[in-house]
Amino acid sequence: MRNLFTLKSLLLMGVAVAALSGPVTAQDVGTAKESILAQQQDNQASQDRINKLDDQAGSIESEYKTVLQQLDSLQVYNNQLKTLLNSQSSEMAALERDILRVTTIDREIVPLMLRMVDAFAQFVALDTPFLKEERLNRVAGLKSLMTRADATPAEKYRRVLEAYQIENEYGRTIEAYAGPLERGGGSANVEFLRLGRVGLFYRTLDDSEVGRWNKDSKAFEAIDAGYLSGIKAGIAVARQQVAPDLVYVPVDAAEASK
Repeated sequence: MRNLFTLKSLLLMGVAVAALSGPVTAQDVGTAKESILAQQQDNQASQDRINKLDDQAGSIESEYKTVLQQLDSLQVYNNQLKTLLNSQSSEMAALERDILRVTTIDREIVPLMLRMVDAFAQFVALDTPFLKEERLNRVAGLKSLMTRADATPAEKYRRVLEAYQIENEYGRTIEAYAGPLERGGGSANVEFLRLGRVGLFYRTLDDSEVGRWNKDSKAFEAIDAGYLSGIKAGIAVARQQVAPDLVYVPVDAAEASK
């Protein structure tokens, strides 16, 4: 309706102008009509181009806003990455310091462990010979462990401390076990009774002999058969066959401290 109204208005204006300028003919009206239609088409084409440019501008503006949002997100992400990188750099520096400290500790602790193993071996060799084979195997295992490249210093140190702890426990426990008694070039199967490190006793399986380890002579010696009942009672207590009770066995007097 708007276009039709405009067309009629323009035609009337054209006719009015022609009337003012002189007599109006049908040809003049037709020419004016064609001119007006052409002008209207040009105006419509211009409006279409304007609308198209407006749509393009809106699309560009929307794209621009999207790019700005992406840019903001990237800036936030980059800031986060910088924070992470700074944190990782600090951690790497701390790790490098720890590695240097570990290297220094390794250089210091390895000689210490070797001395501890040597002292452990000497102690077992000079101590009362209870569980002799088991303890000598433990010493051999530690010496072999010290030469292994695939074992970490921490593992080596743990095993050395574990061996010392086992030896320490021997001094606070009693134990009964069977084993060979080597004496005078021969051996016989006997039953041993260990009372901490206070005494190591034995009895033959037929109860024909009882004896003990003599710390002074560094050898086993037979003792009075009257101690058989005490040794057998101690063995029963060690095996938890009876309730703990006093046992009567000969022990060496404590040495005065110097």
